[in-house]
Amino acid sequence: MVGNLVAKSLLKKTVQAILLAGIGVSLTGCGSFMSSDGELEKSSATPPVAENTFDLSVLQAPAVCPTLQELSGTTILTKYPRGKEKTPENLSYQAIIKDWARTCRRSGTNSAMKLGIAGNITPGPAWKGGEILLPLRVAVTQDVGGEEKTIYSKLFNVPVTLGSGSPSATWAFVEENIILPSERGQSVVFGFDEN
Repeated sequence: MVGNLVAKSLLKKTVQAILLAGIGVSLTGCGSFMSSDGELEKSSATPPVAENTFDLSVLQAPAVCPTLQELSGTTILTKYPRGKEKTPENLSYQAIIKDWARTCRRSGTNSAMKLGIAGNITPGPAWKGGEILLPLRVAVTQDVGGEEKTIYSKLFNVPVTLGSGSPSATWAFVEENIILPSERGQSVVFGFDEN
C-alpha cells in the first residue's frame, strides 16, 4: 500500500515536471517568433539584401593599347643662347627622354590611354637659371592599308625649373585621357619638337 502511494506520488511529480518542461519549451519557442515593437521597427528599417547582379563589362573585349616608340633623333634636346655658336661652353641646357609607359582602359567603344614620359635635364655653363618649357610632341599613328595615318598629334610644353649651376633635375609628363578608336595597328610616337 505504502509502495503504491509512493509510486503514485512519484508518477504525479514526474508528469508535472514533464508538463512544466513542455510549457517552458513552448514559451521559449514563442519568444523566438514574437518580438517587441522596437524590434519590429529595427527589422523593417533594415534595407532588403540586394540581389546579385552580373557585371556585363567583364564580357567586353579588353582596351586596345598602342605600342610606344620614341621618334628617332628626338630624345635629346640641346639649347644654346640665340645667336651664339653651338659650343660646349655656350650650352644652356640638355634634356633627355629616358623612360615612358602607358596604360589603357575601355571608354565606351573607344580606348582611353594614360601616357607617362620622363627624363632628366642638365644645365650648361651658359644657363642663368629659371623655368624651361620642354616642347614634347606626342602623336598616334595607325596603319591603314599599308599607309601610316596620323590620328592624334599634340604638342605639350612641360615646365621644368632649373637653377643656375644646379645638378641635373628630373622631369615628368603625364597625360591622363587620350581617347583613341579601339582598333589594332596603332603606335604612339613621341619626342622633343624643336620647331
